[in-house]
Amino acid sequence: MDALFERLDDVLYTHADKAGTDKSQAAYFEAMRILRRERQQIQSSFNKGVLGRFDRFWTHGPGSVPSEAPDASFTSEELGLVESDDLEEGLAISGMVSKGNNSFYRDLYALDQRFSYLLNGVEIEQDGNPVAPASFATAFKQSITKLEVTLAVKLVIYKQFEKEVVGQLGPLYDQINGTLAKAGIQPEIKPSLRRNPAYRPASPAGAGYGAAEEAGGYAAGDNPELQAEVFATLQQLLTQRRPAAPQPASTPVQYVDSASLLSALSALQHQGGQVADGGQVLDAGSMRSALMSMPQIGQAAESGKVAIDRSDEDTIDVISMLFEFILDDPGLSDAMRALLSRLQIPMLKVAILDKSFFSRKDHPARRLLNTMAQAAIGWTEESGRSGDGLYAHIESAVNRILTKFDDDLTLFDELYEQFVAFLEREQRGAHVAEERAAQVTQGKEALVEAKRHVANEIGRCLSSYGTVPDVVQNLIRDGWNDVLLLIYLRKGRESEEWADAVNLMDRLVWSVMPKPTHSERQELLRFIPGLLKELRAGLAGISYNQHKMTRAFKGLQARHLACLRGGRALDGVDGNPVAEEGADTRSGAMEEIVLESPEPLVQEAPAPVEHEADEFDEQAKALEVGTWLELKEEGDKVIRAKLSWRSNISGSCLFVNRKGMKVAELTQQGLGDWLRSGKAVVLPAVDEPLMDRALSSMMASLNRAVSSKPGTTKKK
Repeated sequence: MDALFERLDDVLYTHADKAGTDKSQAAYFEAMRILRRERQQIQSSFNKGVLGRFDRFWTHGPGSVPSEAPDASFTSEELGLVESDDLEEGLAISGMVSKGNNSFYRDLYALDQRFSYLLNGVEIEQDGNPVAPASFATAFKQSITKLEVTLAVKLVIYKQFEKEVVGQLGPLYDQINGTLAKAGIQPEIKPSLRRNPAYRPASPAGAGYGAAEEAGGYAAGDNPELQAEVFATLQQLLTQRRPAAPQPASTPVQYVDSASLLSALSALQHQGGQVADGGQVLDAGSMRSALMSMPQIGQAAESGKVAIDRSDEDTIDVISMLFEFILDDPGLSDAMRALLSRLQIPMLKVAILDKSFFSRKDHPARRLLNTMAQAAIGWTEESGRSGDGLYAHIESAVNRILTKFDDDLTLFDELYEQFVAFLEREQRGAHVAEERAAQVTQGKEALVEAKRHVANEIGRCLSSYGTVPDVVQNLIRDGWNDVLLLIYLRKGRESEEWADAVNLMDRLVWSVMPKPTHSERQELLRFIPGLLKELRAGLAGISYNQHKMTRAFKGLQARHLACLRGGRALDGVDGNPVAEEGADTRSGAMEEIVLESPEPLVQEAPAPVEHEADEFDEQAKALEVGTWLELKEEGDKVIRAKLSWRSNISGSCLFVNRKGMKVAELTQQGLGDWLRSGKAVVLPAVDEPLMDRALSSMMASLNRAVSSKPGTTKKK
């Protein structure tokens, strides 16, 4: 309780600092003042409540101390009758009680048996034990009932009580069980090592409940039987794979208790000798040999043969196999494999302490390992090891685990939060760089596509007439080309502006064609002023060279006068010869258009040789954005790149490194060539965490080994 109040000030201050509104912030500061004032009374009330329940249990029996922690499993009718605040408070209490019961179920079972023995066999119902988590939670609820604080504040207080009081009941249970066992009360109940010494409040499960999100949330703990299911399956497969056990020897075997085993592992961990520089892990046999040579285990054996308990042996086997699979994972570079392999012994200790490590995907240690491995997918030696980079952060976390981790799993939570904060900072910069690279590439592709459409439109227009004078050809390809390009990029080819600009180009070419009839000449006369006005406005919009525009309009004037007279244009304007009517200029125009066509979007790879599509082309086509590739360059240089963007038009692909910088840009066919030649290798998807992939591979491998064993029927 002292620890609770000593830390509550800091916790409430942190919540106040993060509060979204002034009102919420003021509520946290006011709560700090109230708790300082009421601390002594709350502690006194709590102590009286706990001791009173304990006394009533022995004088009036188990039924005299019912738990007041509400049942969170309301029916829909009952739920409507419960006040919202009462429901959220009840959920918080029932969550901490359930988590406490699951964390200390072995100790509570022993206490129930011993207390029942002292009461001449009276059965103790669930939560009827006076030192069960429910008793402490109920006493605390009653001691803060009159506390005038908001629900959000009260939920923060409950969460801290769960961590500082309910989560620290293990030593108390050890003392009570030890005292009773020494006194001869059911001494045959074998005490077991606490597998969850570092208690952690559960995260919200199922439907949320308002202010609980701000307070951190509560949920019922995981079922220990479900937690052990994955490990039990692995044990069964290991047992089936092993050869038949030899007959027991006459020499008595003394099994090493888990506390001595953990002590020996800690000694190995601090020596730092569990891995070689090349990133190798100890197989199960080498690990057992190393442990048996440690003095902690030698001292634990007073006489006879020493052996490790079967459950702990299985854990050693499983962790060794897991790390073998992890270090075979192609998603990790050699340097990262060597770094993560140093966590073999710490993770073995975690698994011995807490078997839910194998089944809980949100287990603190497992989550940290997965996150580091996922972040490392894009790292290579080219990224560097020093400074404030990824390698340095992972190395720092690994070193802290090796030097600081004993049995407190909260260290993994702390390191996870620090590592995630680093990744968020790094990824913000990478995201900006990646977006910028994608925008540049998209802009280039849009420009290429726009130039292609403009060139096609100009080619269509000029090829529709038998003769197009040079002055018009020059004006269209040198000036109006850019007008069309700008409109295409800004408005698109479906816009009204695009249609008007294309129509004006058609009218311009029509205007300089011969007009043999009087009606055509009259139409041209009415048409010229508007045409020239629109033409001048369009060219002015692209800041067309004024000198060129003057010369072009003089040339048009001469052409229009010739057409209005109904005759042929004879001489050029300003020394520029004018083509005779009937001369075929289409080939020249088309040649110019071809010369003006854009360069290919991608320059990195040479033009691929045409061939029938194969599985590599299909793989390149199906490659999803976000997929990582390992690229081999000259001189055995290896880099890793992520597919950041793919064009919906041409299929061109943009690849970036983990910092968002452009690495390569190539066509889909070029990507197929890279895959075919081995220059590019697709790395495994990072959507599935490393531990999950390792467990799946291990299960499959064990199943294959069991199925292939002589005399074993393969399971469907």
